[in-house]
Amino acid sequence: MRLIVESAPRSAIAMSHWDDVTQLVIDPEEIIYLAQEMAKLHEEQEPTDWYTSIGILAEKYPGDPDRVFCISERFRCLRMLMNNPRMQRWSITAIDDPDCNHTNGAVFRAVAKCPLRRVEERLHFDADDFFRIVLEEAEVEGHA
Repeated sequence: MRLIVESAPRSAIAMSHWDDVTQLVIDPEEIIYLAQEMAKLHEEQEPTDWYTSIGILAEKYPGDPDRVFCISERFRCLRMLMNNPRMQRWSITAIDDPDCNHTNGAVFRAVAKCPLRRVEERLHFDADDFFRIVLEEAEVEGHA
């Protein structure tokens, strides 16, 4: 699986192509699928790093590297927001496992729906937009 990563370094992706990838419509179930697969591996004490997530996605979406890239970037953007104080309302560290967070489903739906923003060669979520979407998603499920 690592060959996929090594054969397509980020610097090789044209900026206009990045814009195309950020416009892909990602279903919340695609995000939840990856979160569940990573959680299973964590419970089995298997590696749950970026390479593992790429392998899971490449297996699920063979021949669709844009979707693999887009979903993996969305998860990277989520990791960047995990230390935001607003995340404390939506995610808690497991008592018995400090490397594991229990995260509200509204967060994963927001990961799928929040627009990706590009600053130079990095993608990110606007924190205000992201947490607004989380709140909207929580209201829909009745947990705001």
